[in-house]
Amino acid sequence: MARVLLVDDEPEILEAWSFALGYAGYEVDCARNGREALRAVEAQLPDLVVTDLMMPVMSGEDFCRALRGNPAWSRIPILLHSSARVGSTNLWDAVLRKPAHMETFLQTAEKLIRG
Repeated sequence: MARVLLVDDEPEILEAWSFALGYAGYEVDCARNGREALRAVEAQLPDLVVTDLMMPVMSGEDFCRALRGNPAWSRIPILLHSSARVGSTNLWDAVLRKPAHMETFLQTAEKLIRG
């Protein structure tokens, strides 16, 4: 069973996507900021990271830089799910604008996990 790490400072987002991913058969871990997410990755390597961009303590961008900068974590696929406008970058593998449609979200997650 694939493991997904959700990173967002909005509890409603974490709850909704955690439920949807769990219902779809994924194991789900949650973090409220980039620092918590780094600890979660250290504890259990996810098959996919879904992160917001703008969060307190450590932003999603800084968190993604930390993942990409660590050889053990650099190949974890990252789905950016944010209301912020973002340009093209090598920090994440796909971008969905908040609020994403659930079917699109789940299809994108599955595609990234399968490679």
